[in-house]
Order: sequence, then structure tokens, then C-alpha cells
Amino acid sequence: MLHPFFGPERRRVILPEIQAYIAERIDATPVYGFAEMIDAGDARCGGERISGFMERYELGEWLLPLTASKGMRWRTAPVPGTQRGHVAFALSLGFGNGSPLPQPSGQWDIYVNDRLAVSVRVVNHSQVWEAGECKLAFAANRLEAAEPFGGLTLSSLIQNDAFATFGPAFLIVPSEWIEPGSPAEIRVEARSAVPSTRWLQLDVASALLEHADIYRLLDLLTQRHPRVGEYNVYFGDIHTHSGQVLDRCDNDGCGIGSREDNYRYALGPGGLDFYSLTDHEWQIGPAGIDEYFQLADTYNEDGRFVCLPAFEHTSLLYGHRNIYFRGPGGTVVNANRSWGGPTKDPKLSTTPAELWAALEATGVPFISVPHHPSAASHPFTLEYWSEHDRLVEVYSVWGSSEYYGDFPRGVSDRFRAMNVQDAIRRGLRFGLVASADGHDGHPGNAQSPLVKHHHQFHYCGSGRAAVFASELTREAIYDALYARRCYATTGAPILLDVRLNGAWMGQEVAPLSEGRRPMLTVQCVGSNGLDHIRIVKNGRIVYTQPCHGEWDCEVVWEDAAYDASRPNSYYVRVVQQDRESAWSSPIWLG
Repeated sequence: MLHPFFGPERRRVILPEIQAYIAERIDATPVYGFAEMIDAGDARCGGERISGFMERYELGEWLLPLTASKGMRWRTAPVPGTQRGHVAFALSLGFGNGSPLPQPSGQWDIYVNDRLAVSVRVVNHSQVWEAGECKLAFAANRLEAAEPFGGLTLSSLIQNDAFATFGPAFLIVPSEWIEPGSPAEIRVEARSAVPSTRWLQLDVASALLEHADIYRLLDLLTQRHPRVGEYNVYFGDIHTHSGQVLDRCDNDGCGIGSREDNYRYALGPGGLDFYSLTDHEWQIGPAGIDEYFQLADTYNEDGRFVCLPAFEHTSLLYGHRNIYFRGPGGTVVNANRSWGGPTKDPKLSTTPAELWAALEATGVPFISVPHHPSAASHPFTLEYWSEHDRLVEVYSVWGSSEYYGDFPRGVSDRFRAMNVQDAIRRGLRFGLVASADGHDGHPGNAQSPLVKHHHQFHYCGSGRAAVFASELTREAIYDALYARRCYATTGAPILLDVRLNGAWMGQEVAPLSEGRRPMLTVQCVGSNGLDHIRIVKNGRIVYTQPCHGEWDCEVVWEDAAYDASRPNSYYVRVVQQDRESAWSSPIWLG
């Protein structure tokens, strides 16, 4: 990370030097993005007690609720003539929940001179959104989170809130959108299908480039994907449902919106690197399989947005599995042999062995991923397992499936002996991922209250999968998932690197020779202050490292009780102070 003392003779840089440095790093002319409010619309104006993430000299902030019927418009500083292809408007933004209870997601559409630039959503972490040549990079330089279901009071506007995030942002658009020498007009419109208290805030910050750490924005834009060893880290949501059934989009499906609506949200406001739509078999139908999978090919763009062909196998007798294919040519296998809806009739139910056989017959590589294994309404049997079950979903809108009583991450009624730790103690070799299981049409950002499945909401995020892959292609993402070179987060982009004597997470390693001991190394960079890191051996916690709110933490731990005569597994759980969490895939010895 860069500090502000990189000027001549190591003095603090001044504004012209900062502007020149920004222009060189991102090939865009920096311009102050707020000069004058034209029409605040339905935004609420701040009072004497203002919020913010840095020292400010001006009173002025506007908070736009997600359900505002009229957006806000403002002018930027004049844009100088430039030979560069883009302009970067510097803004001071904030995002928040508006309530101690989880709220529907929605989005904000941001226009520059009446041209749609990007669409964004509420985040509690740094994020970059892209749409064509336009980008919005937001650095979460200040994050506040209340205790679960408690409330924060941060300003005259922000009261009784679950979380709030503040930081600088660059809104980048092509220079041809702007008249040289004139200000631009920026407009923000809120979009939400149902009432929501979530908000976006714009602050007056005329000295933003000098008084804020804007260098994190440059890192976000020039180092889009964290690098760990020989791999990049990519984040995705590979479990969502649309409201479409067959060719009808009347929200009779398990989720909300058309299939294309879900792909578009994942690509845009969702801010995902990779994505899978996993509609249930009865939503697809035998005649619609090719058209359904074609959408994954249509939206897949290697290097930008990877889409894995997938569906959910919805067995009420054996449990739910998502099926992911490495490429085209897969098929959909119904849990009901008659191609009806979900059934508990043993005579009509497809068995796991029949599922795997039908998928193997396509010749297309695939993996199957069980989810919410201990949920009382939709449990998963651990009696049927094969090498195709490479992963298990440890977290989603159903909450945490790691262990019974995991609060506040765990929600819904649970059986006590069917969690991920129970599976590991039984010797089942699952890698760990998370995804939304979203039913509200907002991949990567699912919160279901007031939409569908009202019981599926919780304090943390909706879940994302992280993979270590050499490149952002369909084959590389699939191969990382198959290799279990992946981990789970509640939604925050926590960076987690866990090695066992040099082996990557997900690997199976031969027993160590006599006299050698397992050495686990953990490197973690949080999206907020870290609370603790725990090491779990054979499904039991064996070590806890307090992190005391530091954003970076390293652990080196030797297993002095190692027994080479039996198999051993090791994984790591990280918990931030805001309760956002991450779980590594296990590494097995023996």
C-alpha cells in the first residue's frame, strides 16, 4: 500500500502531484465528482452531526434510501480537456442497511450526462463494478457494524443501523461522454421491487484527493484480483434460483425474476467474477434443457465473467445437490422419475447412484455439491457419498452448516448430528464453499425478507465461493473447484491462504514420516478487523489465535499431537469483528 510521502525528498505529495500520479496509474483524468447539488430528490439531507470516514471541513451529506421514488442529481467540477481516454470522478460515498434487521438488496443506477454508467449495490467491503468501459471503484476505508440485531447511531441521518461503510470512490467513464471545460451531471436512481431501508450516501468532500487514502482505489483498479502464489483469487456465487418455470416468467419458480434477470444482476450490481444459475429440475423441464444451459454460454466471457452450467437436483428423500459441468453437453436429471415436482414417494425418487450414472453417461466432467445438510426441512443424508461429491456448501442464506448452534451465522431449525463437522468426523472428504442459494433475484447479495422464503435472512452476507485459479476461464474455475482449491465466505472478500507443509487447501497428502510433524501456516487479510482464527483438526477445534481487530493476521501452528497411524484433516475458520467469516477447505494427511 502506498502512503502519501512519495514526493520529492520523501515529503508529502501535493494536489498536482496526486492528480498526475492518479492519471498515470489508471490512465484517466481525475476530477472532483461533486461541486453542486442540482436536485436532492427523495434524499434526506444531513444535520449538525455528520457521518464520514475522514476529516471534512464542509457540512453536507445526502442519504438516498433504496426505495426512493426520485433520485438525486448533482454537478461535478469542470472537466479539463484531456488526451486520456477516460475521466475519473472522485466521490465520497457511504452505504448502509438502515435497520438492525436484514433488508432486501436492490440496486442503484448511476448516470453521467443521462447515460447509464454502472449499477451498484450496498456493500460492507471494497468493491469494483464494471459495465463496458465504465467502472465504479469503492474503497471501504471505514466500516462500522453493530452487534447482531443491535443498532448503530452514527449521525443525524444514520440511526439504529446494522452496519455502515464509508470511503472514497472513482466513477470512471469515457472522456467522449464529457464536454471539455464543462461540468458533468451525475444522477443516481434507486431500484428495489419491495420496501427496503438500505441507503447510499453522497458527501461533500472538496479535498478528497488530499485528505483521504485514495491509493487503495488505485490498487483495486490495477490489481483487480489478489495474487496468492501462482494463482489469482476469484469470488463467485454458484447457487441461485430464478422465478422462471419452463418458458414462463411469472415468478412461479423458486426465486424471483427471469433467468436473464439473474445473470444480468450477477454481472452488474452483484459484482461477481463467476456465477451459476441453479434452477430446480422442475423449473427447467426436459424440453428446455438446451435453452437453459445456452444462457450460461451466452453470458460467459472468459477474463471478465465466468458462468458454469449447473442445476439443482432436488431430492426430498436423499437431499439437495447442485450439479456443475466443466463445459457444454451436460443434462438435467430430475429427482422425480416422472419429471414431476419434488416427491417423497420412494418408487418415484431417483437415487444418488442413478443420478451419478445418468450424469456420467454424458461424458462431460461434473461435480455434485450437497447443501444445507442439517436443515430440518431439507436434510441431506450422509449415507450416500461418492468422489463426485467434491464439495459441500458450508454457508448460504440458510446460514452456517458447519456445526450446530453457530450463531449468528446459523439460522433455521437444524438436526444436531448432520453438519459439516459431523461429515468430516465420519471421514467424508468435502472441500468447503459458500454461495447464496438466493431466491430474491440478487445473486451475490441475497437477502430474502419481503420477497420469497421469508425465513431465509440473517445478520451476515449471503455467501460467496472463493477459488485459487490461474486465470478467469470456465475451465480454470471448474478445475479449482474440482481440486477443492477453494474456500467459503459469508460474502465479504476475505483473503485466506492455508497451507500444510506446503500443500494447498483441498489436497490429500501422504502420512508424514516418523519424526516429522504437520506445520500449518495461515495468512489472512480481512475486509474488516479480524477477531480470531481457529484451526479445526478432525472436526474439533484445536487452536485459537486472537487477532484483536487487526486486518492482517498470520498463524504458524505445529501439530504436536500428530498420529501418523490414522487419517487427519485440518481446516481453518476466520471470524471478523463484524461477524463476517471464512472457512478454508480441509487438507488431509493420510
